[in-house]
Formats: sequence, structure tokens, C-alpha cells
Amino acid sequence: MNGLIRASLKNPYAVTVMMLTLLVLGSLTLTKIPIDILPIFKSPAVQVLTFYGGMPASNIEKDITNRMERWTGQAAGTARQESRSIVGASIIRNYYREDIDPNGALTQVNSLASAAIPNLPPGTLPPVVLPFDPTSTVPACLVALDSHGKQTEAIMYDVGRYEVRNFIMASPGAVAPVVYGGKIRAVLAYLHRDKLQARGLSPLDVMNALDAYNIFLPTGDAKFGTMDVAIDSNSMYDLVEQMGDIPLRTVHGNAAYLRDVATPKDTAFIQTNVVRVNGQRQVYIPVYRQLGSSTLAVVNSLKEAVPNMQNRLSRGGIDLKVVMDQSVYVKQSIESLAEEGILGAILCSLVILLFLGEWRMTLIAVMTIPVSVLAAIIFLYYTGNTINVMTLAGLSLAIGPLVDSAIICLENTHRHLGMGASPSEAAFLGASEVAMPELVASCCTLLVLAPLAMMPGMGQFLFKPMAMAVAFAMIAAYLLSRSFVPARCAGWLKSHGAQHGGHGEGEHGHAAAHHKPGLLSRAFARWEGVIEVGIGWYVRRLETVLNNRLTTVGVAVVLLVTVVLGLGSQLRREFFPEVDAGAFEMTMRAPTGTRIEKTEEAVAEVENVIKDKLGEDLQVVISELGVTPDWSAAYTPNSGPMDSILKIQLEEHRHRSAQEYVHILREALRRIHASPAWNSRSTRAA
Repeated sequence: MNGLIRASLKNPYAVTVMMLTLLVLGSLTLTKIPIDILPIFKSPAVQVLTFYGGMPASNIEKDITNRMERWTGQAAGTARQESRSIVGASIIRNYYREDIDPNGALTQVNSLASAAIPNLPPGTLPPVVLPFDPTSTVPACLVALDSHGKQTEAIMYDVGRYEVRNFIMASPGAVAPVVYGGKIRAVLAYLHRDKLQARGLSPLDVMNALDAYNIFLPTGDAKFGTMDVAIDSNSMYDLVEQMGDIPLRTVHGNAAYLRDVATPKDTAFIQTNVVRVNGQRQVYIPVYRQLGSSTLAVVNSLKEAVPNMQNRLSRGGIDLKVVMDQSVYVKQSIESLAEEGILGAILCSLVILLFLGEWRMTLIAVMTIPVSVLAAIIFLYYTGNTINVMTLAGLSLAIGPLVDSAIICLENTHRHLGMGASPSEAAFLGASEVAMPELVASCCTLLVLAPLAMMPGMGQFLFKPMAMAVAFAMIAAYLLSRSFVPARCAGWLKSHGAQHGGHGEGEHGHAAAHHKPGLLSRAFARWEGVIEVGIGWYVRRLETVLNNRLTTVGVAVVLLVTVVLGLGSQLRREFFPEVDAGAFEMTMRAPTGTRIEKTEEAVAEVENVIKDKLGEDLQVVISELGVTPDWSAAYTPNSGPMDSILKIQLEEHRHRSAQEYVHILREALRRIHASPAWNSRSTRAA
């Protein structure tokens, strides 16, 4: 390292250019690096969705899921499989080793799923094969549609699916695959059993007639003189009322039409999924981020676009609200990192001012903090990482060591200046003498973090980016303390003369003797006397401890065991630290087979409890009941009409945290659940 220190002292302008380069590149990288909640999940995963409308979950599991698992599980590198079978839908997720190419895994599964179609029950829809990202299962936010009771559920669903969903997809980085809630519009023929029996017809005859007389027939074009006209056939019905003329039987003297045995209506399918927004049946759209996009950017751009989306809706009286914002986690982590950096700079400044009395040294140490963090962000970006909760935690952990690296070098430089060395000589000696101890200390810290980076499975996915962030920041800080710090010390600091004896004899000592100390110097001299008294007290206590070694070790061991056993056992254990994001979720489950209308009654009671306990701090409560056997089944934990999930969004300025309200609701619901009326439902909330 001595060569780097000498080169920095000889080329101070090159060091300055290097610092400015890091600042510019770091600032540009901050605008490009994705910002997300969790690190990038690099292990390939593929999900296979297969649908058969109306088939019970037990049959789905035996006849579709079981067969698709066997077929798609033949893909090379399969690590494990997960599946879920619900009424009308099969969801299979295949996970692969890290060395497997994601595109290759997707291609293999797609081919195997297609090959399995002949073995599936007749009428099964072709399987849908999609890449799967476990870190994107939680939507970045929700867009809730609230008409305040002015629009029907069918209209709300159409507006959400055909308008709002397209608006969201146009937002950079946003994906809106499904719509929850509302009624799916459909033309249904309501059969009259007595009339069917009187004419000797069956429902199958009606289905065949509807299929045969409502089809698209390409009719080509016709040339009339100089015109070439495209001809449109009338084989598809434009008006529901006209469908009554569909013939069911054309036997002479015994003809039958659809209007004779059924009533066609423009209505909706039987509802299996209900969404309630603040107690009213409404619609919401979950918004996910595209792979590689920034959650923070997706949510911010969507919030900016919502007013324009609302103005472009074809139906009036519908409000669009962005709720359940998951980017709050990242925002708070970024704010925490900024607070750590500012606090580190302040404490570093105070330490240098109080113990060294040099404001120039304070400036040098403070300047290394942002440059080290920006350098770490540059390396994170070019190694394929993102700004997320784990990397931000790593940068926060590194604030302390990188400040120490600069302070140690500055303190040693200050010592040599006090001994009369010139600024250049003191800068070289101050940096070179502590280079090896600092290197050993930094390596020890990195070695402690190395097992985290090499943990298999989910541990590596979470903690490897954190370890890399710490490593990059500490390496940058160490190199800066061997280059930038000595270069600035040589340029900005001045010799202390022969204040403490040593190098500064002759003219330097004579000049120092006639130099009148300033106000800061006099104040620091008094403070230094206080420090000397404290050091003397510490030395006396240290001698006492060294004379009673066994007693000291015994007391330390007893204190360690007492703290670990007494307090350690009472500490809560969480995979992630609690963050007051202003939102939380609650799940409910009724007995299997419960009608969705009964489930809604129980949910309404729980919503009333939430409104009563949260009061004015409640912004919106969104309840999702049941599940629709389509793509939406892959994005919800609900398995049937008995399941519900409640999403509670709090006001930004509230009296209590989300964690406190969770505790309050748990106690309140526990008391309600113990009541006989609630027990008769056998519904549970978690």
C-alpha cells in the first residue's frame, strides 16, 4: 500500500479527479439502478396454469395436477415442485437449480405441457406456461375502483378490465394481469324445465343449437362495378332479443325455437369472487412490476398517472385510488440509510473536533462517507444487484467501519504532525503505519460476512447482496483512506511545530513559540487537559483489573450468561425487521363449502370491528372473497368461496403504528371469536 500512498501524495490532482469521477458515476448509477423490496431472484422458476371450468378440486388434483406434475417435472434441473388445486384451476410451480438457463427451462416446460394435453380430460383448456418470480408474488400496489354505489358490479368489472387495466399496462414497468371483484358479463339462456320436457328436448339440445347458430362465417368480398366491398355475415347475433329465434328443432309441424323453452338475458356468470371497498362491492387491480423494473419508480409513475386515468374513464363517478403501497419499505430503508450517513458524519465530526481539534480533518473524514457509499452502489449495479432492503441494510452496517477507517488514518497523521513532521511526511507515515492493521481488521469483518454469502437456498438469495454491499463499501473506504485522505492531509493540514517535541527544532520551534494560539486552540487545550485526566483514571482502573484477572474474567462470563439467558430468551424472532408501512393484511376462513354470501356476512362483521377500532386512522379496507377459476387464481391465496383476505390501509398521519393496530384487532377479534354467535359460523381470522 505504500506505493499507492506515495502515488497519491505525488498526484493530488489525479486523486481529486478520481473522487469527482466516483461522485458523477455514482450519481448517474443512482438514477439507473433498480429499486425494489427484495433482491433479484436468480434461480429459474416456471408456473403452469391449467383450467377446466366447474371441475371439483379433488378431480382437478387427480386428473390434471397429478398428470401435469409428472410431465413438467421431467424438465432438466428441476429442484422441487409446488402445486395448488382449486375448483376449475390447477397451478403448478417448478423451481430449478441456479445453473439452469431460465429460457431453456421455460421452453422445456412449455413443450412438456403441450405433450401432456392428450392425457388430460376432454375439454381441458390448453395449459398456460409463464415464468415465475417468487419476489413478485406481492403486488407493488393496488388500484382500487370506488364508485360509491353509483355503478353496478358488471360495469365496474368492465371498466377495470378493458380501461383501467390497459391504462396501467401503459405505465412504465407496471403489469396488471388480472382484475378482482365485480361480475363477469355473459349472455345466459335461462331454461324452463317443464317446457323442455313437453317438447322432448334436453339442455344438451339447447347448447348444440347455440353453438351451431351463433358462429362467425367469413364471407369474403364482392366486386360491384368499380367497388370491391367486404361482406359481413349475419351469423352472429348483435342483440340478445334476437337469439330467441334460434331453431332447436325443425321437424314439420313440431318446430321449436329458443324462445319457446328458454329466456336469453344479458347478465353475468354466477359470482365466485367478491371485492368490497369500504363496505361496498367494488373492484381492484393488483399492480406488479416487470422483471428488472424498480418498484419505487413503478409506484411513483402510477400515482402521477392516476388523475389522468380517472379523467379518461368512459363512466363517471368512479374514483381510482393507489393503496397498499409496498414501496414504503424501500422508502423507509433509504431514509434510514440517509439518517445513518448523516448521523455518522455528525458523530465523526464531533469525534475529530473533540479529540483532535482539527476542522480540516473533520471535512476530510466526512467527505469519504458519501463517496464510499456511491462507489459501493456502482459496484452493486455492475454486478447485477439492486437497491433493496438487504443492500441498504448492508450499506447501513458499513457506515461505522468506513468512518473508522478514515479516523484511524487521520489520528495517526495528527500524531505525527504534533511530533513536528511536515504535512507530506505526516500524511505518508500516518497512512502507511496503520495500513496493515486496517487491512487485517477489514478482512476479519469480510470473513465474518462470508458465510452469509455462501449460505444455500433462500439464505444466499437474501444475505449475499447484503454481504456484497458491506464488502464494496469497506473496500472503497479502505482505498480512499490510502489515497484521498493522505493527499488531502498533505494539502490542507499544517505542521504543529515542536509542540510535543520531536522533529520541529530551530526555526519551526521558534515560530511556534511566538505564534499566538487562537480561540479554538485554547479551547482544545483545556479540553485536552480534561481528556488527560480521564486517561489517567482509566490507566489506574486498568491496573486494578490486570491485578485481578480471574475475578475480571469470572464477572464477565457471569454477565454474559445472565444477559444471554435472561434477556436473549425474551427477544422476539423475526425473519425481517418490523416496518410501519401503514398497511397490513388479515386472512379469514370459513368451513369448506360455505357459500360466498355467508362468507360475506362474516367479513362485514369483521369490517365493522376494524372501523370501530381504527376510527379516523383508517383510510380504506379492501376485502377479497373467494376466487375465480382463471388467471387470477395464480395471484391470490384464496382457494374457494370460504376464503377471504382483508387489506387494511391506514392514514399517513395516524395516532398508532400498524403493529399496534394489529395487536388491538387480534385482541378484539379473539373476544368476538369466543362468542357463541361467532362460533356457530366456525369462521377464523388470522
